[in-house]
Amino acid sequence: MSAVLRPRDRTLATPYFPVGGPVPAADLVGREAYLRRLIERLEDGQHVLISGPRRIGKTSIIVEALRRIRRHGGHTAYVDCLGATDIRGLGERLADAILMNLSGVERSFEQAKAIAAGMQPTVKVKYEHVELALQLARETNAQRFFEGALDLPQGLAKRTGKRVVVVLDEFQAAGRLGPRIFDVMRARFQAHRGVSYAFLGSEQGILEELFSAKGHAFYRFAVPLDLTDAGGHRFGIDPDDWLEYLRSKFAAKKMTIDDASIDRLLDATGGHPQDTMQVCAALYYLMRDAAARSVTSDFLEVAYEQAMRELERPFALHWTELGSHKYLQQVAKRIAHRAVLYAADAEGGAVPRPEVLRALAALQERGLVVRLGRGRYDFVEPMFGEYVRRLDESLVGAARVSTR
Repeated sequence: MSAVLRPRDRTLATPYFPVGGPVPAADLVGREAYLRRLIERLEDGQHVLISGPRRIGKTSIIVEALRRIRRHGGHTAYVDCLGATDIRGLGERLADAILMNLSGVERSFEQAKAIAAGMQPTVKVKYEHVELALQLARETNAQRFFEGALDLPQGLAKRTGKRVVVVLDEFQAAGRLGPRIFDVMRARFQAHRGVSYAFLGSEQGILEELFSAKGHAFYRFAVPLDLTDAGGHRFGIDPDDWLEYLRSKFAAKKMTIDDASIDRLLDATGGHPQDTMQVCAALYYLMRDAAARSVTSDFLEVAYEQAMRELERPFALHWTELGSHKYLQQVAKRIAHRAVLYAADAEGGAVPRPEVLRALAALQERGLVVRLGRGRYDFVEPMFGEYVRRLDESLVGAARVSTR
């Protein structure tokens, strides 16, 4: 899998309601103000932490931000830390992302290694495209190689006189590659000039602790920009933005959806970006196949159930992972049913309060649960909460979208 994600290289058409990956700018509902603020910070030289629960569009937003920064004349690099198995692999991903600004070709570091070994440059990759990394390509020591790769963004900024913006996605995964890796990265990054860093990750609790807790390498290194804290709306999206988007999206296909249907849809999904798109995609294809022109409550209920079936596998994986830790599933069920968190278990024994508190902290760290108030918690993703309820209630095919 390539370490470089460049929107301009994505030639395949996306689904009409895109799900399962970065979405086009036109489908980033209600994110324009956040995007402007993010780009301004990065172009001004600030480092940022893009925080928020999983699956709410963080990667989509940063991909669009990088596209606009390139349009403004800056250089960008996107690195997914999750797939790297050692520090050399992570360094090569960063080297590829940096060299692509000069060559326009993915996997350019392979060409740098070949040229360093005495081979002639190819037509696509010239010597000057990889000169920045030729000395690095000859390095055999993994630690020195990694530290050299970390300095490539600074080298690109000096060489071109342009700002370089580096995105490290799933950043928490880098910590598994070595005991002092974050210390090494912080030491290099803080010395760089003309380079801005953006950090993202799906393990929200771990990532935020890394940047906000004293004693951690990246303590106060980046400004947190909470994606869910825009205008006080859940997931940072104003319902009016959803209303405008869905009206125009269906209208473009000569279909209509009334305000009441949109309200029912958002009530069912909680306005969660990907889950809302999932239901909308099911609704659109259902109506298209039926040659229908107006959304009805029946169409909406069927689409919701279809989306629930499509989400069942990822939800089941979450649920299975929770089962490997004591009390997590039990506490999750109580949250789903809005039951007393510290009540006795099925065998009549009380669940120890410290265990419940640990379980709640673990569920929040995973980005599955949010605290609403004293003793009150809810699922970040309402459709996952519905999945958990159905595990106990055996609700097969029972629609949860109100038709009133």
